[in-house]
Amino acid sequence: MPPQRLRIHRAASPPVCRLARGREGLSLEPETAPAGAAVARWAQIQLSVASPYPTVGLSASAGGAMVLSWLPGVVQSIVLPDLSRAFDRRPPGLVEAVGAGRANAALLRADDGWRAVVLPSLGDRLSDLGAGPAAISASAQNIAVHEAGTTMVVPLAGGVSVAEYAGEIDGLAFAGEQLWLSRGGAMAPAEDLHAGTGAPVRRLVGAAGAERVLALTADGDLVRCAPGEPDARWHPVIADVRDISLSDDGAWATLASPSAVAIVRADDGAVAVWVGGASSIALGADRRIVVGGEWGMALIVPVEEST
Repeated sequence: MPPQRLRIHRAASPPVCRLARGREGLSLEPETAPAGAAVARWAQIQLSVASPYPTVGLSASAGGAMVLSWLPGVVQSIVLPDLSRAFDRRPPGLVEAVGAGRANAALLRADDGWRAVVLPSLGDRLSDLGAGPAAISASAQNIAVHEAGTTMVVPLAGGVSVAEYAGEIDGLAFAGEQLWLSRGGAMAPAEDLHAGTGAPVRRLVGAAGAERVLALTADGDLVRCAPGEPDARWHPVIADVRDISLSDDGAWATLASPSAVAIVRADDGAVAVWVGGASSIALGADRRIVVGGEWGMALIVPVEEST
């Protein structure tokens, strides 16, 4: 069956805009840039397709050809560019889904802890991974899980751990295939981590194709780290950031809040795209952007792309 779709108006819009509903359906309406925001704008954008699947969180996977969409109790495999639903799964108490950046695999967190699944079917490969935190490498070859003061790296194919790191942490992420850990505000590859004295990390994410990580700290700042580069710290342009991600090359970051989402430069937070009226976002392949909320989800593309 073809996916059920929401009506959309495909008129071009500046990349600082707001989702609105009107007689012609869902549209992008120009918006004033957030106060004090430096703007590094992309080209004009337009809606391509919209589906009525509500979402709380979005995560890109499979090289940006697919996104995972989740809301409490339900996770869905969504295929681009049609935003069609391939499969869904309903683990009791599901609260999070994280895709592997370059592979058909993901992690799900529910009442019974983390499990690794294959996409699009969402069938188990590894279960009983514990409460975590946990991360999946871009290739999905390895899973990292922290439990009882130890971070273990285990193959998705199963078997014994291939690496272990002692010590409590507050975040972990793969940058490509390199595992990074955070502790007390300090972030580094797992082999080089030393405790810091700054604000703890609320969320740590890595780029699929570059050794770069981005941290959302407890004080609300964003910190970009990469080997051989000074850390870049900046305050986000949208308030109450709930989720973050990095583009494949680590150059761009997504920010999601309850009332707006944005794509910003990872080095300084300069705005490229800002969309009000959405609360979740994922970067797909070819500059395709999936945004969503309680109303459903929509695909936004550069205006020059044929629809």
